[in-house]
Amino acid sequence: MKGSHHEFSHHENNAEKLRQYQRINEWHIEQFVYMMDRMKQIKEGESNLLDNSMLLFGSALRDGNSHNPHDLPMLLAGRAGGTLSPGRHLSYEKDTPLCNLYVSMLERMGTPVERFADSSGILPGLDNPDYTPATRG
Repeated sequence: MKGSHHEFSHHENNAEKLRQYQRINEWHIEQFVYMMDRMKQIKEGESNLLDNSMLLFGSALRDGNSHNPHDLPMLLAGRAGGTLSPGRHLSYEKDTPLCNLYVSMLERMGTPVERFADSSGILPGLDNPDYTPATRG
């Protein structure tokens, strides 16, 4: 079956389209893992590139078939130079804006903003306990 990621994301619950969509998503995940592994091998001072970075993997839609933008599974990898505490699953209240994650990431990149799109603040629980953001401390 020929098609594209976008076409298969509108799968209409067709078993063959779902199978193709799954294969595409598995490939994307494999590439993300490969990138993280390579970044971990690149030394930067006392640390490595992955520890000094933030990588976001996810989508603005939970289900492309229904264009559902709620309860999004997002993966934030890396330690952002020690500002993130990784290796955990965090769950937020229903309808927490995705842009709250972007605001939290911008803060860690030295670009604090009061608001971004529909954000309502930062996401609690991301911080390394030893991190005190300049904009909040």
